[in-house]
Amino acid sequence: MQVNIQNKNFTILEIQGRVVGQDALVLKTMLEEHIQVLEAQGGVPTLIFNMSGTQTMDSAGLGVLITTSTQIRQNGGRTALVNVNKGIRRMLIRTNLTSLFEFPKNLAEAIAKSF
Repeated sequence: MQVNIQNKNFTILEIQGRVVGQDALVLKTMLEEHIQVLEAQGGVPTLIFNMSGTQTMDSAGLGVLITTSTQIRQNGGRTALVNVNKGIRRMLIRTNLTSLFEFPKNLAEAIAKSF
């Protein structure tokens, strides 16, 4: 995972490849550390996941997104998923988890909502 842009209003996180098994645990650790930094800065964190390069995600990856979204919402923040492929979107719909995330039409819309 690569953090592309960070400012006090939002963070864009670009997830590349497959988010499965051990990779999901690495992502979880990175996100926990990033959220702690945001909280220490005193801001209300908004995370925008650009998933255009995400090929697939298993239940471990989905669990990371759920945990992250819950943490962010408890601190008054938002979590948005942008450019989600059909397979991952279907998984979110089937598991009834779409209410945990915002789904802006594109990255520009997600950024605009962060100000």
